[in-house]
Amino acid sequence: MLVDPVDLSPFQLEVVARAGEEIVDATLRSASGRTYAVDRGIPRFMTTQDEGQLQTMHSFGYKWRNESSYAWARQGGDGGAYAAWLSEKYGFDSAAAWCRHFAGKRFLDLGCGAGMASYFWLTSSHWEPKGPWVGVDISEAVDVAREQLGRVPNTHFVQADALNLPFSSGTFDAILSEGVLHHTPSTRMAIESAARVLAGGGELHFYVYRRKAPAREYMDDHVRERLRDLSDDEAWDAMRSLTLLARNLARLKAEVTVEEDVPLLGIKAGTQDVQRLIYWNFAKLYWNEAFDFEENVHVNFDWYRPVYAHRQSAEEVQAWCRDAGLEIVRMHEQESGYTVRAVKK
Repeated sequence: MLVDPVDLSPFQLEVVARAGEEIVDATLRSASGRTYAVDRGIPRFMTTQDEGQLQTMHSFGYKWRNESSYAWARQGGDGGAYAAWLSEKYGFDSAAAWCRHFAGKRFLDLGCGAGMASYFWLTSSHWEPKGPWVGVDISEAVDVAREQLGRVPNTHFVQADALNLPFSSGTFDAILSEGVLHHTPSTRMAIESAARVLAGGGELHFYVYRRKAPAREYMDDHVRERLRDLSDDEAWDAMRSLTLLARNLARLKAEVTVEEDVPLLGIKAGTQDVQRLIYWNFAKLYWNEAFDFEENVHVNFDWYRPVYAHRQSAEEVQAWCRDAGLEIVRMHEQESGYTVRAVKK
């Protein structure tokens, strides 16, 4: 399935070491002469020189190696809250329905991280591994994904950049990219890259951030810039005071009535929880009582740490899909972002 991400030329495999039938160390040599390593059983295609993308890559690798990143794995399998939420926003009644929809298809989890978005249905009794599932991530989180999902039959793992995918055009029947495309140098280019490796009639499912209220947009950029020059450990520690404030605001359980829309601040009328009013309109102060403190720190780190975290309008997403030859068949809008199902024409 693999080709040189630079010019899409084919590879010759030069095996160095095996563990049983598995290739653990090898070189992929393209017809153009470029070489890429197969390290610890995973092909590695590190082509980006973009400083912002490298920072984002390192921050996500750090995050997914942190034990506090696994609250999702305790949420009840394919019948749990996370699986139900993820299925619903993509338009499926259950994880089982999702499994049936994708059964036997060549599937790409683009920006798989630790395997979170695919975990619930790949480990479900309803999943039939007839077609290959390929998890791609730019960071070393792909190694964590392999630890989580490598025992599932017909799963494969590749470290690569979403903007320079090492696959021939039209390789996959379905692609899922949950909360990833906006973490690249260009959301538009990431949609185009995904569309290139999607077969005609195939489906691209993705979620991207939406633009928030003006004060929230300013504060997001301000905090992200303050974290930019810190180490990952320092940035994680910087999230603790923010998370503590979020927890204390949430535990107030206080409400305020906004008597009429406030267009200048992007605030809608209605009775709102104080913590959520601040969260959506002034600063992302995340708190979930079902998670422990470090797990909540992780969610805030996930938002503020990456240099690339683009927010977009519905009109932009629609135009980018249209330009990439994709027809949107479902667009689920939430305050946080847009969940899209699109079919390649």
